Amino acid sequence: MRKSIWEQRTLERDNIKPVWKQPRGSYGNNFWQMYSCKLGRDVHFYSSLEHDHGVIVEADPNVVWFCEQPLRIRIKLDGRDRETVIDMLVHFTDGRTQFREVKYASAVESAEHDSRLTRQLTAQQEWAFVTANDYKIVTDQEIRRNPQFLLNWKQILSHLAPYASYDLTKIESDLLAAFDERDSWPLGYLASNVSLRDRQAVKAAIYRLIHGGLCTAPLDLFPLTNSLIISRGTK
Repeated sequence: MRKSIWEQRTLERDNIKPVWKQPRGSYGNNFWQMYSCKLGRDVHFYSSLEHDHGVIVEADPNVVWFCEQPLRIRIKLDGRDRETVIDMLVHFTDGRTQFREVKYASAVESAEHDSRLTRQLTAQQEWAFVTANDYKIVTDQEIRRNPQFLLNWKQILSHLAPYASYDLTKIESDLLAAFDERDSWPLGYLASNVSLRDRQAVKAAIYRLIHGGLCTAPLDLFPLTNSLIISRGTK
């Protein structure tokens, strides 16, 4: 029997694993870990910029799943064999996939022609062309263009991680029922008055609803406080 597109995406997600583990030595000191609700596992990054990029991808409703360090590529460039690991593979809701490399814009702009960085990016771009894969260099200018949004989602994901195995279904139902009375509520009201359960668990349920698109909040404009307005989403 033919699998549905969502079953195929789940199968792809489960079969693609990171190829690079935490390095030892000084390079391993800049090692970041984040729990991904989309993947149901911890994801690992090797710089603060890669971590920030992971937060943005996790928060993006157009992303179904992603994998960090998904592929080690080998390609002949200028007569020499080049090997490099791409930072991320992103799979979108419309079925598109995109390989991404995360870099600081200043480093890319100032890289000399024969530098290690130039060779790395050239090898990746050539590989993407030869294999007909979508490829993008994502810089700090894009990743960190909205510090408020990034900070809010770091707080949300940090709060959600301890509740990864909790069944918050009943709390979520209570929260969604509150929107039958009015279109929006302050975060503090929802956390304090909608459910008799633990306030922190209720907040986790609110954040999970936002993450899943069942609720929305202007996270790009305002800090994550009790006065933040939460509205019912379109999903």
